Amino acid sequence: MPCAAEELPRGDGHTVLLLPGFLAGDWTMSRLRIFLARLGYRVEQAGIAFNPGPTAGTIARLEAALLRLSAETGPIDLVGQSLGGVFARELARRHPRHIRRVVTLCTPIHFPVTTPLAPFAHVFAPFHDAEWVARSGDLALPPSVPVTAIYSREDGIVDWQQCLQEESPGCHNVRVSGAHSTVGSNPEAQIAVAKALGASEEPVTA
Repeated sequence: MPCAAEELPRGDGHTVLLLPGFLAGDWTMSRLRIFLARLGYRVEQAGIAFNPGPTAGTIARLEAALLRLSAETGPIDLVGQSLGGVFARELARRHPRHIRRVVTLCTPIHFPVTTPLAPFAHVFAPFHDAEWVARSGDLALPPSVPVTAIYSREDGIVDWQQCLQEESPGCHNVRVSGAHSTVGSNPEAQIAVAKALGASEEPVTA
């Protein structure tokens, strides 16, 4: 049985920025937003109605949101679903002083990604930032902040093994059950997110 909400770590107003997945928008993470808000977090959305992948505009929008929120409250947490988790890891690599920790949900980090969504990725590929694409092989390298990678063997969209990161004192893999597209509203995954956000760990050392 999952633990009750009152047994989970509380947020105490700490800021969490949610990053939606490929072909998705902020609305797809609404249940996770409500869940974390009830635990006492200040939960912010990325301002993305539709995520076409790593375009220059999308990357700039996410960086602006991160820097604005961290300027207001200090280092924040990032929770990214699927491709949103890839963005979260890269933002942590670029701006480690502004991020406390990263939590990814069914996020593939080993490229090329095996997925039935590949045809859609090819459609949007001409609009993707060339520098980002050139670094895709490095996306599995750990950023210098703690990262929890939540994955499911019943994912159904990506190969769950592509979501696993190398374990270290600050980087952990957590298995849950359920489908890729509904992981944000999956109670088991929500509890895993809450526990990850409430963990007390030192920054990752290279």
